[in-house]
Amino acid sequence: MKTLTTQHPSLRLVAAAFAATSLLFAVTACDVKKTQDGQAPKVTVEEGKLPKYDVDAAKVDVTTQQKEVTVPKVTTEQKTISVPDVNVTMPGDKPATGSPAPDAQATATPQP
Repeated sequence: MKTLTTQHPSLRLVAAAFAATSLLFAVTACDVKKTQDGQAPKVTVEEGKLPKYDVDAAKVDVTTQQKEVTVPKVTTEQKTISVPDVNVTMPGDKPATGSPAPDAQATATPQP
């Protein structure tokens, strides 16, 4: 039985993007206030001695050679698909949207 993501490989990318976006908002969509100061534990370190080892290692030579192999030819196509648009309202803030502001779109630099 084929799943939806195996029938449409581009949906894997959408699912991964949605999962990453959901995780990002789950981590950042809260308001944290420190209610008590903390203190690091006190640790004492005493002088020690590392063990000694005798090692007989193998000699490895790495070279290259020309070899003809069969490789897959990958193509892509432009397709319009539905992607998640997440709206988040932080406590005490104005509503925010998952879509970038118009200025951010104009100044965004495409990644290779």
